[in-house]
Amino acid sequence: MSHSVLKTVSMQGTQLSPLQRRQLAFQKQVHQSFMSPVLANQVKQTLKAVETLKEQGAKPARVWFVECQEAGTISVAEWMGF
Repeated sequence: MSHSVLKTVSMQGTQLSPLQRRQLAFQKQVHQSFMSPVLANQVKQTLKAVETLKEQGAKPARVWFVECQEAGTISVAEWMGF
């Protein structure tokens, strides 16, 4: 299973407006500056570790859980402990 970050789209025969060309150039520049080789390597290693854990049958840590489940409005007497 391969995880790719970028999707390749063919723009063959398509004319881009000057604004679209500037936006495309800006997106490429931002992607190159934020996806440094170090960050890309860390993402790759993390995804590999997650896949390994899944294959071993590990369950994800429960972040959210129900503490109590009640219906209705508590009375002042109950709230005060009477």
